[in-house]
Amino acid sequence: MAANVALLSDLSDKLADYCRNDFKLDDREISSEEMGEFYYAFNKANAFSSSTPRESSRPSHRDFVAMLNAYERFAHAADGYRLAGKADAAVLASLISQHDRVKHLAGKVTEDLRTEAR
Repeated sequence: MAANVALLSDLSDKLADYCRNDFKLDDREISSEEMGEFYYAFNKANAFSSSTPRESSRPSHRDFVAMLNAYERFAHAADGYRLAGKADAAVLASLISQHDRVKHLAGKVTEDLRTEAR
């Protein structure tokens, strides 16, 4: 679980950077194909979550699912912003807030895992 949390947390940072830069890397726009890495990581982490039903009562699992849901919302909203093709300060602020939520939940899962290991 920790590896999935770290990966999604790092990808959330990368996606927030893309949002802040209007989905431009140097002189080119980020493509739909490049956005696939965000969805692929989510799908793998979601499959992992589904494969651990016996752990569903643990706080780490509950918070992991919450983080997955927040990450999915963020990725879809960011992709919609990319496709809209125009900067919007209010939408950007909302996206950064969604990113912050993912990071907060990632921290909760990490702390849960530490507590559960004791």
